Amino acid sequence: MSPKPVSLSDCLPDARLDHDAPVTRICSDSRDVRPGSTFVAISGTKFDGHRFVDRAIAAGASAVVVERPLESISIPQAVVSCSAEALGQLCLGVHDNPQDLLSIAGITGTNGKSTTAWLLREILRTAGHTTGLLGTIEYSDGVTASPASLTTPDAHRQAKLMSAMVRNQCQHCVMEISSHALQQQRCAAIRLAAALITNVTHDHLDYHQTHSHYRAAKSRIAELLHVDAPLLLNADDPGTMQLLREHDIHCRTILFGRSDDAELRYSVLQQTHRSQRLRLSLAQGDVDVRVRLIGEFNAFNCLAAAAIAEQMGMSLENIGCGLESTREIPGRMERIDEGQSFQVYVDYAHTPDALERCLQTVRQHTHGNLICVTGAGGDRDQEKRPLMGQAAALADRVVLTSDNPRTESPTAIVRDIQQGFTSRRLFDVEIDRHEAIRRALEYAQPGDAIVLAGKGHEQSQVVGAESLHFDDRQVARELLKQMNQTTEHAASPQPNARAEHLSIPRTN
Repeated sequence: MSPKPVSLSDCLPDARLDHDAPVTRICSDSRDVRPGSTFVAISGTKFDGHRFVDRAIAAGASAVVVERPLESISIPQAVVSCSAEALGQLCLGVHDNPQDLLSIAGITGTNGKSTTAWLLREILRTAGHTTGLLGTIEYSDGVTASPASLTTPDAHRQAKLMSAMVRNQCQHCVMEISSHALQQQRCAAIRLAAALITNVTHDHLDYHQTHSHYRAAKSRIAELLHVDAPLLLNADDPGTMQLLREHDIHCRTILFGRSDDAELRYSVLQQTHRSQRLRLSLAQGDVDVRVRLIGEFNAFNCLAAAAIAEQMGMSLENIGCGLESTREIPGRMERIDEGQSFQVYVDYAHTPDALERCLQTVRQHTHGNLICVTGAGGDRDQEKRPLMGQAAALADRVVLTSDNPRTESPTAIVRDIQQGFTSRRLFDVEIDRHEAIRRALEYAQPGDAIVLAGKGHEQSQVVGAESLHFDDRQVARELLKQMNQTTEHAASPQPNARAEHLSIPRTN
């Protein structure tokens, strides 16, 4: 559906306007301006859009939105307190304000956002509610899904996708909201029916610089809530509780977890290597569920999804059915099974806390050795790299490799990770990720388990300025099939002979 013309005054009622103007095409990059565009000057972390107003006018802008009055401007200008919020209001306005017809849930946190969002979407869908999803794994308008480019899309994409959700008769939208998006006011025009913070641990200090700035960014999700809408907080997480102490949170808060302070709680009744049975104690009462997700952290994610679903009007029956109907979540402890005699998991764990929890979970269900393939992203938080090494050292054998090196040297990144190891014996280095996965699979013997960590659902690897096709799941499946074929071929001439496993030394 094409954007409809609106006016500056209708979209920005609190702006100071010298003249009203129609709005159809909106740009926040002066290079994208065409005749008739409305240019929104945003004060970003690297560039101040106010410096490019003259360029936008020269390119044909018919109006500008600014945070401070500019002299000698010959076209209408709207002066606002936050141009990033104004951008969102304009983008939503030209799409007939689709957020007004959606109940929107916002989820932020260092780890668990994607799993919690996916579970919440499944609860709502199982209850018969068409639901959109904007998150790390995919963007869905309720009918069509596409791979996500950012955890939280920009204001233009948000508005277009929400408009499509309304056309597809969605009642709900589930949004993952990153700390970057909160800091940049990318969602400032959105109003949430409920919000949730999963946890606040170590990540993104390359952008936020300090832990306190990171917590401050996360706390801004409270500003997006409708009046009387709740903010759900992880009572077990020190970072979240510190955030609550440091910032004035004026909305209604609900604590969940295992802590004595938690209002909503969970208990693990039974665990296997493929599922677990949980009791969730919610405001409506208790519900017992068997879920196909393993690990204590996934028990917590189920509680988080159930807690926010309850605030969105779901019954205990809705919640139980939704959680039990959920199978594997793409790239989140996703099991790769080609008939091999050992376990293989692909997980997105790319923070120290997430990797530690992932390895601890798999360790509980592993009789043999635990093997981990991991790395760290380039052009990102360098401080966490040794911590990734410390977390990876929980495995019996580690293969350090390339993640998304971007413009950094993969060897230099691995060298940083190595600082977290106390012994050279604990790890191998194989920069080529494909070969690193092959090496791990060849190391594995019956009863072992392998975790391929860091990329999860991703289907590309960013090397320099290029995005190359790469999917840990696909690579693992192909290599396992090759190994199976090799084993079958070697065994076929001598049906009574015992097949030998690859004779590669093990670390015990």
